[in-house]
Parts: sequence; structure tokens; C-alpha cells
Amino acid sequence: MVQNLSDALQAAKTDRKVLSKHIIWESGVSKSQFYRIIKGEESPSAETKQKISEALRIDTERFDALFAGSKPNDETSDNFPDRLNKWRRPILALSVVIVGAGLLMAFGSGDRGGVAETRVITEHEDSTLFIEDVTIPDGTSIPINTKFVKTWRVKNSGKLVWKDRYLQRMTPASSLLCASPSRVPIPETQPGETIDISVTFTTPYLPGSCRTDWKTTDKDGNVYFPDMHGLYSIVVVTAE
Repeated sequence: MVQNLSDALQAAKTDRKVLSKHIIWESGVSKSQFYRIIKGEESPSAETKQKISEALRIDTERFDALFAGSKPNDETSDNFPDRLNKWRRPILALSVVIVGAGLLMAFGSGDRGGVAETRVITEHEDSTLFIEDVTIPDGTSIPINTKFVKTWRVKNSGKLVWKDRYLQRMTPASSLLCASPSRVPIPETQPGETIDISVTFTTPYLPGSCRTDWKTTDKDGNVYFPDMHGLYSIVVVTAE
């Protein structure tokens, strides 16, 4: 019995035979924001509600009913500590914004010691959609010191042409993680077009778990889609 959005998410994953990350990508929000909405902790905009509803295969009226059932039970509680905790989060967020603004003022000009400045690039009509892992599904076992090619399939779901863009590694290089190029070019992609993006990896010399995260950037490393969950690869590195 589907009683809240968490139940609807599990039902959608089962019916569609997809992972949570597929639904999050279709929703067009970050992973953390998605789960805040699913848990009833944050009310979505009309556009986001529509996208999540489509991803969950429900209509918006059903979404509203399930969202009401997702809200924490303590929302109407008179317990003072609980209500105090609800105020701490926005106050903490405001503090982060103020500190961040101070840092921007302090470092917004002058010599950066050779560190390239990066920024986010937001275009209202720019959008991307993850389709599937073409090769090396998450959790694949691969021996140490082995090359493999990971391929993701994505769609230009917006109205802008993708040109001079790159898939850039966000995970720092380490001898304990899979080695790879720092970035690979994304082919020019028309709106509505689906493409495959591949990265060649080499597993490390020790067994373990290897995850790398990737984001779309321009040639200077400025990030597109900053609020969306990026592409990633997770493999299990085994002994020979």
C-alpha cells in the first residue's frame, strides 16, 4: 500500500526496474534536495513537483496526497527541543551564506597563487538527463591493475546545443583509486539528442572499492548543472 512518497519511490523503482539515481536525474534536482522532498521536509516548486511526479509515474494530485503523508510526525508537536531544531537549520544555512559571502569578498580579486577560479554556469533552457550505464554497471568486480572503459548514456533534454563541453573528474587522484584522465570531451550535442560518453580507467594495485564522480564543465572547468547529481562510477577492485 503506497502511503507516502517513499513508498511511491520504491514502487516506481520496482515497476520501472531502475535505480534511485535514474529517478533523481529525471527529477532535475540534487540528491539531497530530492530526498528532502520525498521525506516531506521541503515543498517543491510546481516545476519540480511535475518532474518528480512524472518520474514516479503518478499525477500531481496523487503527489500532493502522498507528500502530506510524508511529512514528519513531529511537525505538529509542541516539544520545544524539536521545534528549536527546526529553526537551527535555516539559521545555520544563513550563517553559511554570510561566511561564503565574506570569503568571496576576501578572495574575489587579486592574485590567486595560480589556482584557477571556477564558477557555475546556469542557463534556464539547459538541461541533461541520465539514461543508463552502457558498460560496467555499478558494483562490477574488476581485478587490480586492469584497464576498463566506463560508458554512460545521457540525453540533451534542454533547448541549447552542447558545444565545447567536457566531462570532468571531481574526485581527486589517488593511488588507492581508479586512475583516469582528468576530463574527456563531450561531443557536440543537439537538443533532444542522446549520446554516449566514455572514460578509460585503470584499477589500483590494491583491492577495495573505487568510486569517481564527474561533472559537465566548460574548457575552463566551470560547472554546468551544479544542483544536479553528477555521473559516477563504482567498481569493486579484486585481487588477481
